[in-house]
Amino acid sequence: MVEVTSITSFLPTTIMHSIPSAQHATIISLLHEDYSVHQIQSKTGVGKSTIGRIKKEANLDKENNKGGRPSKLSPCDQQSIICQITTGKLDNAVQAANFINSILPNPVCTQTVRNVLKEGGFCSIIKKKHPLLKRHH
Repeated sequence: MVEVTSITSFLPTTIMHSIPSAQHATIISLLHEDYSVHQIQSKTGVGKSTIGRIKKEANLDKENNKGGRPSKLSPCDQQSIICQITTGKLDNAVQAANFINSILPNPVCTQTVRNVLKEGGFCSIIKKKHPLLKRHH
């Protein structure tokens, strides 16, 4: 009869040691000071995966920055454009661009105004053409 042995008896076993609370606090303070995981590893001697786990537990992930170019129009300018359109003083994006360019030192293009109007819930529609009906038709 052949005796079957378990594979786990051949694998080396590693025991994870807990980190002292002082070292844990040191790692969190270094994470707050925006040190990279590699820099913290070289300072404390703790593994990168352990530091990453502590970072994950402490929820130190920074807010997700949208990135890209800053807006040319301030929220006040955007609200001004939307107000002019809704009150009927301006009819389209070209008129709104001319209006806001008379106020701002840096001009904006009409597409920027269209983007602001789209974010404000406006959309462009093409008017349906109807035939001109007269009495003699």
